[in-house]
Amino acid sequence: MPRFSYEVMNRQGRRLIETREAGSKDDVILSLQSKGLTLVRWMDEKPSLQLLFKRSSRSLNNRDLLTITREMAHLMKSGLPIDRALTIIVQTSESKPLCDMAAYLKESLQSGKSLSDAMGARTDDFNELYVNMVRVGEVGGILPDVMEKLAGFLERSEEIRKFIISSSIYPSILMMIGMVSVGVVMGFVVPRFAAIFADLGQKLPLSTRILMDTSQFLRDWWWAMLLGIAAVVCGGWRFSHSAYGKERLDRIGIRAPLLGDLLMDIQVGRFTRTLGTLVISGVPLLKGLSIVRDVVSNVVVRRAAEEIFRQVKEGKRISTLMKDQKIFPSLAVQMVALGEETGKIGEMLTSVADDLDARVQSKIKSLLALMEPLAILLMGLVIGGVVISMLTAIFGINDIAF
Repeated sequence: MPRFSYEVMNRQGRRLIETREAGSKDDVILSLQSKGLTLVRWMDEKPSLQLLFKRSSRSLNNRDLLTITREMAHLMKSGLPIDRALTIIVQTSESKPLCDMAAYLKESLQSGKSLSDAMGARTDDFNELYVNMVRVGEVGGILPDVMEKLAGFLERSEEIRKFIISSSIYPSILMMIGMVSVGVVMGFVVPRFAAIFADLGQKLPLSTRILMDTSQFLRDWWWAMLLGIAAVVCGGWRFSHSAYGKERLDRIGIRAPLLGDLLMDIQVGRFTRTLGTLVISGVPLLKGLSIVRDVVSNVVVRRAAEEIFRQVKEGKRISTLMKDQKIFPSLAVQMVALGEETGKIGEMLTSVADDLDARVQSKIKSLLALMEPLAILLMGLVIGGVVISMLTAIFGINDIAF
């Protein structure tokens, strides 16, 4: 039977991606309707250009989300009720999206909704992890503490994201300058020398002829190269957003030299930090595992999380299941086992996440430190090769018989 991949929306407005075998798409649709799910799109269909340039309905960026979470935590820890805290945020915020979101949450509370229900209606801004932690805080009467934990979770995630971006700026600028330099030399400098050599009628060395032909090709077919690059980018985007393509790229990524271990540490760190934060906040382990499945983006780690969730329901220990999946570091397995024995599994999971985050930062620093000399060496070889090819032909001018 054929397999169909699709995106659906449940009654709570949460979007899910699923894969199943069925006789036809009509059978899939009937099955989804019987479960109260709404089909959003087929994942194996090629995305249209409209989808490519579709604007996200998210109103809060990462910085705004962190700000509203941190301010709510500080104000509520000071003893202010939720509605009063939101009023202060509306009056003092300089960000319009943040101000609008605080006003929306305040209006929802005044209409009788709970904070978690109001946030749950904005799935693009507040993910399931966020909403469930807020709901646990409301039920347990520990909402200020939960908001503080959420703020810490978001701050740590933002620190890692900023670290990766800031560490990538210098190598990126270096590569861009090198590419522009090569483009200027091949597009403007080499053609001038080519005209001089053509007037002299000199027999050029092989390296110089190759350089001239390459320059001529780039000047004649630059538009075709740009179209080719655009086609490759669009094709790669479509492939990466298909169910099959995403799975293939995820598997290739974690097996790649140097990058594979780094990507796996990032995904496993996200898994352990999210689950640990949920458990510490009072979310039951099974519920936390069901949420974590949708937080990790790598197919391999997500399937491991699904397998752990399925077998934990049967009464097995999570540390044993993590060891069986063979993707979690041995230290993580041992610390989770210790957490199960001491009843502090949440604290142990967050400790594992801290260790993995430190390892990720160390690996990124090492890779970027390696990229800088490699980029300089590569650009030096290219520019040096061009200069040597030109000088070889220029030195040969002395051999011309006048």
